[in-house]
Amino acid sequence: MFDPHTSAITIYYRPRNKNTYISVSKNKEVSIRTPIKDEYKIRKIIEERTHWIRNKLESINLSPIQSYTFGETIRFRGELLTVEQLPQLHKMVMKSKNSKDMEKYYYKFYKDEAEITLPSRIHYYSKKMGLSPTEIRYKKMRRRWGSCTNTGIVTFNTLMLQLSYEHIDYIIVHELAHLKYMNHSKDFHAFVRIILGNEKELRQQLKQLHIS
Repeated sequence: MFDPHTSAITIYYRPRNKNTYISVSKNKEVSIRTPIKDEYKIRKIIEERTHWIRNKLESINLSPIQSYTFGETIRFRGELLTVEQLPQLHKMVMKSKNSKDMEKYYYKFYKDEAEITLPSRIHYYSKKMGLSPTEIRYKKMRRRWGSCTNTGIVTFNTLMLQLSYEHIDYIIVHELAHLKYMNHSKDFHAFVRIILGNEKELRQQLKQLHIS
């Protein structure tokens, strides 16, 4: 957990800067560019942005980008696991003759898990929100976590099984909310926020995550 007082930070002294800028790199380095020389004052600034920094670091930790290696590891429910930890997947991988086969088995594993685990979560939120899809579909998508048609068909990306339970729930609530609001208006986000109080935070985190 990042601590604004003790965690390592890289300070770049920029006397010509009018403002102080904080950034978090992909290798989780927290750096600050500032005209301030006093480290105590710098740490105070860092302290004020602790929540933002921790969200950034969490997004990097959870991001599926180059996080797993086919045949060795897999991103599943927000964790990086070895294939051996998932007997069902391991059994399929052992049958693989090439990387194309292995990739196919990974996606089959995600689809099977989606069909087993997601219905209960969808039913829970559907009941809580008072909204019912006309049909629920599961498939691998490259550019979105889910979709909802104006006829009430809700589709979930099976690759969302790479994410944490919290992000999975957000995607479910987000798509179900489209049954009431077919847009991303203020009313839409406010409605999602009634169900998930940290809606804005989760939405920002998902923007940092990439489908792979």
